[in-house]
Amino acid sequence: MAAVTLGSKAVGSIVKIKVEDALRDFIIVHQGNPDSNIYDASCNGTWVLQKDIFETHIWAEHPNSINIGYNEAQVRNYLETDWKNKMDSKIRAQIKRVKIPYFSYSAAFNTAPTLNSGTNGLSSSVFLLSPNELGGSKAEGAVLDCFASGLPEGRIAYLDGVLTDYWTRAPYYGGVLRTQVYYINAQGQQKPESYDHKFGIRPAFILPPDLYVNDSGEVVTNQPPTVPSSLTLPATIYGGKRVSISWGASTDPDGNLEGYALEYSTDNRWWALPYRGPDLSTTCTMPFGAETITFRVKAYDSEGAESAYRVSEPRTIINNTAPYAPASITVPEQVQGGGQLTVTWEAASDSDGDLSGYSLERQTDGGAWAEVYSGPELSFTDSITKGWETVAYRVRAYDTHGEYSPYASSEARTVNNNTPPEITCEATGDLGTKTGDFSVAYQVSDEEGDPVTVTELLDGAQLRSFQAVLEGGNSFAVAGEDFLKLQNGPHTMQISATDGMGESLHELSFTKEITSAFVTIPEPMEAGERITLCALSVKGEIPEDAAFTVEVTNNGRDENPVWEDCTAEVKSGLNYVFENETAQNGFAFSFRINAARGDSGQGGYITSVQGGFQ
Repeated sequence: MAAVTLGSKAVGSIVKIKVEDALRDFIIVHQGNPDSNIYDASCNGTWVLQKDIFETHIWAEHPNSINIGYNEAQVRNYLETDWKNKMDSKIRAQIKRVKIPYFSYSAAFNTAPTLNSGTNGLSSSVFLLSPNELGGSKAEGAVLDCFASGLPEGRIAYLDGVLTDYWTRAPYYGGVLRTQVYYINAQGQQKPESYDHKFGIRPAFILPPDLYVNDSGEVVTNQPPTVPSSLTLPATIYGGKRVSISWGASTDPDGNLEGYALEYSTDNRWWALPYRGPDLSTTCTMPFGAETITFRVKAYDSEGAESAYRVSEPRTIINNTAPYAPASITVPEQVQGGGQLTVTWEAASDSDGDLSGYSLERQTDGGAWAEVYSGPELSFTDSITKGWETVAYRVRAYDTHGEYSPYASSEARTVNNNTPPEITCEATGDLGTKTGDFSVAYQVSDEEGDPVTVTELLDGAQLRSFQAVLEGGNSFAVAGEDFLKLQNGPHTMQISATDGMGESLHELSFTKEITSAFVTIPEPMEAGERITLCALSVKGEIPEDAAFTVEVTNNGRDENPVWEDCTAEVKSGLNYVFENETAQNGFAFSFRINAARGDSGQGGYITSVQGGFQ
């Protein structure tokens, strides 16, 4: 609990004040000025009265049959000096010097006393209460609140556990000389008794109401710290997130500042205490689900005194939920050092609908993670440094408030730091239109000198595979039947070179464009006698509407050979009988075949020509 001001304590409360190095009980008998018509303004404060009788003392020595007032009483001097000096020095210094009402006597014999009140009251610090202040009558002053009932039992007091009579400050005057003063007897009744009788004393005094009473009930002179000079909150407060709160330092007049208490209230409900201690800042987790939050901070000292609060304006809480993690991340199993690698991941979702993007991180050789991409895409192509042994990736989603999902992580991939074979070829890209057989020259090399297998593919089909001679000449030929079988149109050529750990690929393209074909033999075949018939078979694919002719001659060495059409016989698989019977340069056989694309545009090819003559 915190210390409270003395002025806030209820009348009748018990407080403790140190007298002769021991804490003793005092009753708060009044708060404020009992009556401004009777008491000087100096009497406005907290009136305290020792609960138990401190000791016994005479009121005054016998005054030789002369009436005296409290101003001349020896007990007054004792309280103002000896007893007051028994008090704790700090509290003693706080006792107010006040003007209390009292009766005084003139020097004339047997004169009535004079009441002095207001500014004419008696200057006092520690004093006895009057019967009227104790709820009695026939004396100076006003009834104090603690004794407003006027009941005698409210006035009784003990000395060492025994009910004992005690003095008031009011002299008794009955119209004649009376060397007596009022006292309160063990039954709480007011009675007169001779000055020199020894009765108990209950010291009373007035304290400033802004003194403090600590948790033990002791009155302390400690002053509270000043209000913290500032209170700083984050620009945005998220529910469920830790935030940092700071405040400006307080000062303390007594130099015993001990710490600060930070509190917050959500939606104007109760106050929670997330921090109490000496620091000027703290971090705390904000409640999720509340709409608003208000902070306040106060300072406290070692005596329990507290400053007023520094209070913030209510702030809106953003109750944002983090996105869900991407369901998967895909990393190719084959990772080539010095090459590139494309990492992909599945889209994440966000219950708040404010998904913003993804953060991709990379780990090499089991080391620290580093971000390599941040943005809205679902893939990233990374450059792999040659020399890395392993590489792994992880990805998480984030939203517009900077909230991150958990990670989706890949397994670590082994990096292949072998350098793939290199294919050197001057021909690149599209080779254009081809109307007949052709070839492409290339060389293959390997940095590590590993054996290299080369595979040549035409339209994805393997033509040949062989172990290359490194740095030697190679030729990719598209010729003969391989070319003939190709349909007109675009085609691809691929040269693949692998050393078993890495592969290189060189790709080319060309367009075959042939609408007719002509087939013959380089030189006529000689015969010793007249050639009378022949048989030919043309293998391949000849469309029905193609312009297809087969011609033969039996005097192929003559300047103007006689060519005879045997197309029908070839198509029918029959022998052809020559009509020509002469040959100036001797009989010699030859043939010529012409084929051209028909109206359908369908292509064809000739794979072989077989036959004989006689």
